[in-house]
Amino acid sequence: MKKSFIIHKPTNPLLESFVDYYFYVDISVKELALKDEYILPFPRITFGYFFDHPFLVTNNNINESQEIDMIISKISTNKITVKPISDRVRVIGAHVRPYALAALTETNISTLPWLIDTISLFKDKAKGFREKINNCKNPEEMFVEVDNIFFETQLPDKDLSTIINAVELIENNRGNIEITKVANTIGVSDRTLRNHFYKHVGCSPKEYINLLKLKQSVNQMKNEDESLTTITYAQNYSDQAHFTNSVKTITGYSPKEIQKKITDFRFLQF
Repeated sequence: MKKSFIIHKPTNPLLESFVDYYFYVDISVKELALKDEYILPFPRITFGYFFDHPFLVTNNNINESQEIDMIISKISTNKITVKPISDRVRVIGAHVRPYALAALTETNISTLPWLIDTISLFKDKAKGFREKINNCKNPEEMFVEVDNIFFETQLPDKDLSTIINAVELIENNRGNIEITKVANTIGVSDRTLRNHFYKHVGCSPKEYINLLKLKQSVNQMKNEDESLTTITYAQNYSDQAHFTNSVKTITGYSPKEIQKKITDFRFLQF
């Protein structure tokens, strides 16, 4: 039986520090519970190619919509909704680490638009990728091509050690670490750390920590039978009011509302 959703880890070991996983989706819109969905702000960069089934993507912060077939969404706290505009959802994509885009381009990530046109950024490499993917016979062949494009496009001489070490330290501490301690541990000033985050991730260290803690909280809501009070203290918030305000500021929803809607957030984020 054909699977509608497939998740695949990178086959090249050198990419494991940059790519969380690849995914492939192929499902009729009629089979979906919703016709559009809200994408929770997420501490990962998402790449997606939608074949001949484009999506309408809306940034509700600036009331701007774009019809897309191949895009990269950078890390941000923007409130984004996506909607299929054909009869099918078919997409090959990847969730990659926050600094992965900086390994593929010399452009300052903070200067890039909220939705990155892959063709504009990578030009012939992106066009070649599209041709190869369209010639693949199955998802397994597609995953190999995605592996290849990530591996071939990396800038091998670019030193990302500062931002990689900072992100790893934050994630190893589940976001429960002061920014000054992160900077001191990796041997830079607070200002230098902020500059590295804006240039190589596209957001501030504080914004990244908030997104990481949101992801962890939603994971708990979805996968563990725990109360919001338990989740509040597991994520090291001082009280439930602080937790609620933090989540609602980023998403527009309270934790209680997210708990009720959790099955509607489908896009392989959690």
